[in-house]
Amino acid sequence: MSSDSPIDFSERIRSKIRSVGLSATLRMGVRKALRPLLSRWHRQQVTRHPYLVGRKELAIALGTSPEEVLSVVARMRDELTGRLPVAPGDVPAIRSLYQQRVPGLLEATIESAGHVCNHVFDLLGSGPMALGGTIDWHRDFKSGYRWNSDLCFLDIPHGQGNGVDIKVPWELSRGHHLVLLAQTALLTGETKYSGECVAQMTNWIAANPPGHGVNWACPMDVAIRAVNWLWALALVAEPSVVNDAWLAEVLAMLVAHGRYLMANLEVRDDGVTTNHYLADVVGLLYLGLCLKEVREAKRWQAFAVRELVREMDRQVLPDGVHYESSLSYHRLVTEMFLSSAVLCRHHGVDLPHAFHNRLAKMCDFVQGYTKPNGLAPQIGDGDNGRLHILTGYGRCDVRDHRHLLAVGGMFYDRADWLAAAGPSWVEGLWFGGARHSVRKGAAETVAPQPRSVAFPDGGFYILREQKDYVLFNCNPPGSSGLGTHKHNDLLSLEMQLGGEDILVDSGCFLYTSDPQAYNRFRRTTSHSTVTVDQAEQNRLIPGKLFCLHPDSRLHVLQWETGRSVEQVTAEHDGYGRLSDPVRHRRDVRYHRSNGSWQVSDHLSSPVSRSLSHRLEWTLTFAPHCSLHPAGTGWHVVTPTQRLWLEGPRLSAGGRSLAVHPQVDQEEMALQYGVKCPAPFLRWSWEGPLPVEGTFTISRLGSRST
Repeated sequence: MSSDSPIDFSERIRSKIRSVGLSATLRMGVRKALRPLLSRWHRQQVTRHPYLVGRKELAIALGTSPEEVLSVVARMRDELTGRLPVAPGDVPAIRSLYQQRVPGLLEATIESAGHVCNHVFDLLGSGPMALGGTIDWHRDFKSGYRWNSDLCFLDIPHGQGNGVDIKVPWELSRGHHLVLLAQTALLTGETKYSGECVAQMTNWIAANPPGHGVNWACPMDVAIRAVNWLWALALVAEPSVVNDAWLAEVLAMLVAHGRYLMANLEVRDDGVTTNHYLADVVGLLYLGLCLKEVREAKRWQAFAVRELVREMDRQVLPDGVHYESSLSYHRLVTEMFLSSAVLCRHHGVDLPHAFHNRLAKMCDFVQGYTKPNGLAPQIGDGDNGRLHILTGYGRCDVRDHRHLLAVGGMFYDRADWLAAAGPSWVEGLWFGGARHSVRKGAAETVAPQPRSVAFPDGGFYILREQKDYVLFNCNPPGSSGLGTHKHNDLLSLEMQLGGEDILVDSGCFLYTSDPQAYNRFRRTTSHSTVTVDQAEQNRLIPGKLFCLHPDSRLHVLQWETGRSVEQVTAEHDGYGRLSDPVRHRRDVRYHRSNGSWQVSDHLSSPVSRSLSHRLEWTLTFAPHCSLHPAGTGWHVVTPTQRLWLEGPRLSAGGRSLAVHPQVDQEEMALQYGVKCPAPFLRWSWEGPLPVEGTFTISRLGSRST
């Protein structure tokens, strides 16, 4: 049996050169060598408290005297309400549309805001938790651990494997719920919601001095917080709600956010940028466009617009797929680009045609991967990340990405996206959609029948027929080969039949709070594909999360649609590094005549004589499925239908091979921090190659028949 070799230093260097180039690799080496010196210099700068902005510093930033600060702030208040795509004047139309076309939405919004007023939060799988009369912004309320609020952000420990999740205080301090409070205040006219919004921001400022504590440890979260604070301010900044002195304090904190972001941009040593850097850029864009009176705003805006365009070209592939190999992060990045594009248009800032063309393709991809039930597959990592949550806070399924189609449909006048957005069309109202009756009417059109579609640059192939759907995953390690959010899911399947999940991705449970669980959920054996000799398709790098060694190369051999048999065939060589190399080819066929889906695997060796190999197949079924052996296959029973899984069948050299499948109850993640049992069908075989394996899934009928 072949063994999976470890990754030595020279191999990692060669891989780095292949993925990012020689110059970037050399630059990375220089930066790493200089890192101790740069870190000492950075620490010296930070200890001088460069991000603290008091009344005097705010006056300088606004180009006025300390005595005139409040007059400038009063003028800024009047301008703020017009600097986002939605204004308080749009609220009557939004309220009317809520009541007329989405019964119960206003009541649900009020209920969610009530929970926030009572300091009850449900974040990252915590379940509803009451945080008490005064919120402790430095505490992971899931584990009870508290970070020292006096520590410099450079010294904040992130925690590795001790059950402490730094993402919990970060998520709370992103301030998504503040926008909810501001919206609810406007929709109801009740000041208790705006009062709570002001109180929480006041409390946060007092508890989180710039540059200190856990909530300054990640620039991305600082940027997202700035965006949400600006949304909240623009919606509540009425003289009857906030006074000038308080607004000055908040503006000073936002100036601190901008200065912090410019000094702590998240670029890797090798120059690779990810969703983190894009968030930094978007935060600066919002600050630059919404706080025009600040002297640094023009510099923030110019930098952000330039980098926004650059990152679209760097991070988004030509077919519109974000390059970090995760649909959850594609949602986040699309949201950031869309929000920025709407904001730029609102301020008369032109973005290149190529930018808009690729952003439209990102929305096309969202429409393409959305399943018949309106939810997205959980391909790759996922941490529920959002830039802003303008509808459905605390209620929407994190797997529902259709709000992107609502905003994109409104922005680009795409009636098909608005129709495909379903109930999420209301998100577009908060981006100026309430003023566009034609776009509102488009939301009532009938969604076009989805069709089979391929995204070859990103490696996603989606076969559809009515409410049947199969996503065939040919997505290679992304982020210039770093695999930052990639799982070992090559040639795996997501399947819905009759609009009901059958085969699903196992998802992503936790990040740094439980590295063992994180690695377990991204292993090959957690996905509906084939494992050879217990090796990974792409090796996990010891001690490194959010990274895979790029061992595999994908080749799509056939893609045929529109015929009686639709077919996609692909292969990967991730097991080519084994001492006795193996190649895996998978063929997926939809037979329109009988509605069956056939999957065939071919495992072979490029050498003339193959040694013995251990092969293991996995099929991860949705939690609501139950499997029952019967004759030559399995009955698959769901809440609404009965399916037949014929096989699995294995053969070599024309002769049948005996296999003994078994069902194990294992774990899948419904979202970050939430897992549940699900049936995994596994079978294995050991012997020389080549070997062929086949199984077929077809519908028998509804449960009532």
